[in-house]
Amino acid sequence: MRDFLAFGEPLVGFYPDGGSSLAEDVAVVKTWGGDTSNFAIGVSRLGHPCTYLTRVGDDPFGRGFRALWEANGVDSSRVETDPDRRTGLYFVSFDGGRHSLTYYRKDSAASAFGPRELEGVPVGEYRCVHLTGISLGMSDSARAAGLELIRRTKAAGSLVSLDVNYRSAQWASRDTAASVLSGAVGIGVDILEITDDEMESLGWGSGLADIRARFPGVPTIVLKRGKAGVSVSAGGREFSVPAFEVPVVDTVGAGDSFDSGFLSATLEGAEPPEAARFAAAAAALTCTGRGPLERMPRRAEVDAFLRERAAYP
Repeated sequence: MRDFLAFGEPLVGFYPDGGSSLAEDVAVVKTWGGDTSNFAIGVSRLGHPCTYLTRVGDDPFGRGFRALWEANGVDSSRVETDPDRRTGLYFVSFDGGRHSLTYYRKDSAASAFGPRELEGVPVGEYRCVHLTGISLGMSDSARAAGLELIRRTKAAGSLVSLDVNYRSAQWASRDTAASVLSGAVGIGVDILEITDDEMESLGWGSGLADIRARFPGVPTIVLKRGKAGVSVSAGGREFSVPAFEVPVVDTVGAGDSFDSGFLSATLEGAEPPEAARFAAAAAALTCTGRGPLERMPRRAEVDAFLRERAAYP
C-alpha cells in the first residue's frame, strides 16, 4: 500500500520583505503554500510517499507547483490543470507583531474540484487520507467531493485524518462551518486535529475535555495550542507535550508540519506521545524560517534536533 493521499488547495503566498505591513511600500517575496500542499511536501520530506489530489490553473503558478512537487517527491499524477481558472493566492502582512492573511482564491482552479474527480482514485491503496476544513470550504462541489472521499476511505478501511483549519472567510457563517465539519467528523474521522483558537471560534469550548465530549467516537484528537504545546486524547489516555523553544521567524505552516510529523510517526508505529513529540520538533523547525517551506524539515533534521534535545521532558 501507499502511505498518504492528500486532498485540498495549493496557494501561492506573498510576503513583505523584512516582516513589514503590506500597507507600506515594501518589496514582496513569493513562496509556495496551501495547507494540504504543505502537508504533502512535509510527509514526503519525512520519507513517506504522498499523492496530491487537487487542480491548478494553466498559469506560471500551476506549473511552478508541479515543479515543486516533483522536486520534493510528491506524486502529482492526480492533479488536473484547469484551462480557464487560476491558481489561488494569499498575501501575508505583519501588523502589530502578528501576521494576517488575505486570500485571493474565489473561483480558483481547486475550487472547481468535484466528486467527478474522484473517479478512478484508488482510495483503498492508501494507508491514510488527509484533508482539512479548508478542503471542505473551497466550494459546494469540493465539499461534496471531500465528504465522499471520507466515506470511500472509511469503506476501504484506511485512516482518515481531518485538520479543522477553520477560516471564517470561506464559510457563510460560523454555524454552517461547525455543521459541515461536525458532519465530516461523524462520517468517520480517525485522527482529528484542531487548535484552541479554532475551538473558541467555532463555539466548541476551549480544552481537550470539551472537544472529546463533542466527538467521543474519534479515536485520536490532537489539540494544538501554539507555544503552549499540544494536548492529545488517544486510546483512553490524555497527555500534553510542550512546544520546543526556537527562534521563531514565522508560524505559517507550523500546524501543517505538525500534522506531517504526527501522521508520519503514527504510520511508523509510534505511540501517540512519541508521535506528538516528533511532530512538535517538525513544527518548531518550520517556525525558524519565513513561509511554510523555507525550513520545513527533512527526516534527518528532525532526528538530529531530537537527539540534541534528548533531555527535553
